[in-house]
Amino acid sequence: VFSSWMHFCAVRVFAESILRYGLPPSFLSVVLAPSVKGEKKVRSILEELCDSGNRTFWKSEDDGGMGGLGGDADTHPYVCFTINLV
Repeated sequence: VFSSWMHFCAVRVFAESILRYGLPPSFLSVVLAPSVKGEKKVRSILEELCDSGNRTFWKSEDDGGMGGLGGDADTHPYVCFTINLV
């Protein structure tokens, strides 16, 4: 079951990447497990690496941005899925 779930997550990352950034696919998939304290730092580093020049688009509405795609509360300039293993 776990293997099937991870495969489903990999397919979801691929599909989301294509929908968000278009063809041809050119991306890197990685699994990160930051500590609770380090999550904010990891996200800021990823945002710097994925800087596409559209910083205002990915900011939350409170920061003066558009809030990402469809008003999603947790938007980033990269595809991100949280997997809880507990």
